[in-house]
Amino acid sequence: MQMITEDKLSLEYYGSPVENGHLKARDVARYILALDDFMNVVTKEAYGNDVSLSMDVSGFRGQSFDVDFVLQVVGLASNTIFCTGSPKDLITLATDSIKACIHLAGKQPESCDNDCDNNSVSVKNAFGDTQVFHIQTLNVISDPKASISLDTFIREPLTKGLSTVKLKSSQFNVETEASSNDADFFKPLDFELPLSKNMITTGLTIESPSFKDGNKWKLYDGQSSFYAEITDKSFLDKVDKGERFGKGDLLIVDMNIIQTKTPQGLRVEKIITEVKDHKEP
Repeated sequence: MQMITEDKLSLEYYGSPVENGHLKARDVARYILALDDFMNVVTKEAYGNDVSLSMDVSGFRGQSFDVDFVLQVVGLASNTIFCTGSPKDLITLATDSIKACIHLAGKQPESCDNDCDNNSVSVKNAFGDTQVFHIQTLNVISDPKASISLDTFIREPLTKGLSTVKLKSSQFNVETEASSNDADFFKPLDFELPLSKNMITTGLTIESPSFKDGNKWKLYDGQSSFYAEITDKSFLDKVDKGERFGKGDLLIVDMNIIQTKTPQGLRVEKIITEVKDHKEP
């Protein structure tokens, strides 16, 4: 069953260019188009690819420069991705995405720990501070189109003399804001989002050992060959002392398999944390 749901959204600008009437019409038009692009990314993440968003300007108001929009989500089904389909949820996902950019401060996260039970991710930023976001929030800010949009309607006006940008819904009391000090946090970022991390115990055959620090070993798991880093210090000490390791040897290992979403696509890394046994062929 398809539904249509509506909400009101406000984009507000504050600062001397507003007070002096020096906002350029061309710039404002670009900011509105960028917000439209951003909200379409948010809608797809919240409700899936079959849902479309219509944004209509409903008025300009206030002593600040405020643009009010009516959002209309068309094609919303009962099996939504993000939540229940409430209009409030769409605005929350948009504002949380801006909050996530400010939390990261324009840098890659130090770590992202998934909680699969409630689709949340604990994100530790480069300064060691941790906040919890819905997984769809990180999907939004890792989307290149959303990143370019945020750069246009938030970072650019903040670098042109505006002091604050707000995105809000008075109807649901949901809002967020970015100040001029936050401007650089909205530059496009090649955001890498860890998707999964699994530890397995397995047997691997050495195809090509590496005796240099930092180099990866070429290994075979019975189905395919791959390169992996070995971080087991006691094993590496044995290598440094000249213990024999060669092609065809069998290693029983604990190995982390880490899947990451990057702007170029999915990346899989394999890191051997412990070598439990070594058998010559």
